[in-house]
Amino acid sequence: MTRLFIFLLAGMLAACGSAPVPPLPQALVQAQAADKDARRALRNGELLHAQHDFAKTLALQQSLDDEAGAATSLINLATVTHQLHDDEAALTWLDKILQEKALIYPPESILTAAFRKAVILTNLGRLGEADSALQLSEKLCEKKCTLRFSIVVLHARILLLKDHAEDALALAETVSVETEAGKEEQANALRVIAAGEEKLARYASALQHYQITLDMDKSSGLSTRIAEDLNGMARVLIRLGRDLEAASYAQRAVLVNESYLQSVTATGE
Repeated sequence: MTRLFIFLLAGMLAACGSAPVPPLPQALVQAQAADKDARRALRNGELLHAQHDFAKTLALQQSLDDEAGAATSLINLATVTHQLHDDEAALTWLDKILQEKALIYPPESILTAAFRKAVILTNLGRLGEADSALQLSEKLCEKKCTLRFSIVVLHARILLLKDHAEDALALAETVSVETEAGKEEQANALRVIAAGEEKLARYASALQHYQITLDMDKSSGLSTRIAEDLNGMARVLIRLGRDLEAASYAQRAVLVNESYLQSVTATGE
């Protein structure tokens, strides 16, 4: 009994002597909560809510001199703003990282911002500027950087838009067969291949690749990509003289786009 009492007493004294875990600073707690809310809103398609909470997160991170966290929030703000179809504002968010002369942001954040900028500029048809941004991302990308396959596919896409279809096909094919690239990036590569074959009038092969890409994008639930695939198939089917089928695919693309925009509007308000 005496031994047991001494053992329990020693344990109680040790517990009493342990230093309590200090609470997190209030600003840090608020930043973490705002970031969590923003990410949840983004997953749910609540874009305006996500935009507001990422901006709040950014301000709190900057007040704590958390430059790595601030860079991530700037990129997230650019992503949401792009999804809200305000590309100029999205580019402005990215440029806050890319045009910072003091080099306060991590290299991986600069790499990601440069790549995202290149994507947006490519979508806008500003290919010269897109090339410059992509070259910066390529320069910063080490052999195993996570964006390496995405960079190659975007390079292939820019080549295609510059009417270098054969070069675009060769580059995209290197990613389309690379399982390490992931299904989404493989689908992006196959879409470039399909569009390249379309430009080269290889319509039967283009149709086959658009169909494969469509199946992959459907399994990933990517509405905007699904619409691209359907429109590609419609164009190719017209070239093959299959007008009725083409009209069906074109109408499906319209319905996908309209439904997607309605869902974004409904959740973004």
